[in-house]
Amino acid sequence: MVDDTDFGREGASSLMEKVFRDPVHNLLGFDRERDRLVLDLIETSEIQRLRYIKLMGVSYIVYPGADHNRFSHSLGAAFLMKRIIERMQGLSRDRRFRLLVEEIQEYREILLAAALLHDIGHFPLSHLLESFTKEHHERWTSRLVAHPKGEVHQILKAQNRRYPRVIQEIIERTFKPSFAVKLISSQLDVDRMDYLLRDSYHTGVGYGKFDLEWLIHSLRILEHEGDWEIAIDREKGLHAVESYVLARYYMYQQVYHHKTSRAAGVMVTQILKRAAELVKDGEVISPSESLCKLLIQPIRLTPEEFLQLDDVVLTYAIKEWSVCSDEILSDLCRRFLERRVFKTVEIEPERYERVKGRLQRIAKHKSFDPRYYLVLDTAVADPYELFWRTDREVSESIYLVDPDLKLQELSEHSELIRAITNRRVARDRLCFPGELRQAIVPLI
Repeated sequence: MVDDTDFGREGASSLMEKVFRDPVHNLLGFDRERDRLVLDLIETSEIQRLRYIKLMGVSYIVYPGADHNRFSHSLGAAFLMKRIIERMQGLSRDRRFRLLVEEIQEYREILLAAALLHDIGHFPLSHLLESFTKEHHERWTSRLVAHPKGEVHQILKAQNRRYPRVIQEIIERTFKPSFAVKLISSQLDVDRMDYLLRDSYHTGVGYGKFDLEWLIHSLRILEHEGDWEIAIDREKGLHAVESYVLARYYMYQQVYHHKTSRAAGVMVTQILKRAAELVKDGEVISPSESLCKLLIQPIRLTPEEFLQLDDVVLTYAIKEWSVCSDEILSDLCRRFLERRVFKTVEIEPERYERVKGRLQRIAKHKSFDPRYYLVLDTAVADPYELFWRTDREVSESIYLVDPDLKLQELSEHSELIRAITNRRVARDRLCFPGELRQAIVPLI
């Protein structure tokens, strides 16, 4: 993905810009002088580790091309942030935006850095392990930025002693002015803009595509209730932002919640569950001390131990466990490695509770321990939400702005978005080995 060759853009000197080749955005260019902080951060171990963490977890089980990583995504997010700031500069010709556009330049460096760093706290296989560890990646991102011995912290502090704390505030959604938070983490941010297009490209599906160029062109920044707000020009960008929201909705329905991907994720979780129990009992040795700690005491991982964890470490462990003496762990690992993924059938939770006992007896009769081979998986999607996590945190709502600079929340104006607002979509599936299908399906 990365090309170390230097390229000029629009006739500019090739020495002025460092460019990375990218399948989604073509050329990701960063000025060697003005964007020096970003270029230095790219070389840190925290960012380089993201090369070995897949953006879509185990979705490659279904989509062979979906083995792209969080490194390319982080570069893409930082590049989109750069493009948005450049777009804001173009608004300076309008006197209504001129003052804010001039002031936003002082945030340019920190915004690019925050966009690049927003994912450094991900566990192996991305979001998949969050349900196992009960820890969110944003907490680890903040922790790594604050770690005084970390490369990221030292580079940020050398640039400006306040930068580590500022990045933390942006990641923790408490920074003011709030536009900085919304551009990094909201329902209209560079993170989602990049991963929707990137995942759509690598999976080969069209659901995640939207008009990125027009969406950026339609962005506005203005003062609102003593703060700065990011909004979309209602007359120019309504359809572009509707398409963007629907792209995420369709990607969750058709890709992220694909039954086989979810079942493969369940298998990984069950593998870790069994391995953790064996490690606690002293019956199995993890190939990695960091992974061993992840299994039994994830909350006590040090930053140094955390940075040792990636997809390579986890995959190697699964391969090692596939030939271990424990029948359950070795069987689960072999099934995953050989792509003998659990089968699924949709079932309402209430129905599952009524037949659970019978299902467990069937599994036991076939010599499958139901604790590991019968799993009710719930996939949840919230297409568009109106909520605040806490009083201190920034709202995630998307706003439209009319010619008089009056703001209106998106779902109040768009009937299309209103129809999916706060409509939590949940899909419950029972996951089980294929050998049990003939006996289980009639009971569902």
